[in-house]
Amino acid sequence: METIVCPYCHVNSTIDLRTHADGFNIYQCDNCSGLMLLIEKGREVVDQYPKRIPMVDKSVPPEISRDYTEAIKCFNVGANRGCVVMCRRALQSSVIERGARKGRLVDQIDELYGNQIITKDIRDWAHEIRLTGNIGAHPDDDGLEDIQPDNAEELLKFMEEYLNYVYIMPAKVAAKRARKHKETEE
Repeated sequence: METIVCPYCHVNSTIDLRTHADGFNIYQCDNCSGLMLLIEKGREVVDQYPKRIPMVDKSVPPEISRDYTEAIKCFNVGANRGCVVMCRRALQSSVIERGARKGRLVDQIDELYGNQIITKDIRDWAHEIRLTGNIGAHPDDDGLEDIQPDNAEELLKFMEEYLNYVYIMPAKVAAKRARKHKETEE
């Protein structure tokens, strides 16, 4: 038996080998019964399917969550251009949801910063997502061959931190305050 972070339940679970053929092995998660294909060379896993299935915190609005999840799915199948474009789309949906009214994403990001909704560091991350996403979205100065897996992965990490700062941490703080308030009332 081996252990792996299951792509379905996201738990470090024991997996059982169900069938194998020349380095292509199908395992089943003991926690959720999900099946996964692991491609192995010797004892080393070189790839797996499905890739880790993304789970986004429920505090992230559904339309933004869908776009971010699609970005992760694009990355998982090597669609780096699709990944960066979907990160950009998730970002723009978010800045609009957070109250930006200006027309262009560059101005919307700066508007949120000016209104103290995001910090300077988050603003800078957001501009990085915007700029790299623009490469994938606009064919006029098509630098698409420049979108490498590490570029896409970096943007996913930026987007994850952005979502954490803008939605997840404020929701956790609000929940903690509500619990504390409820405890003081009892």
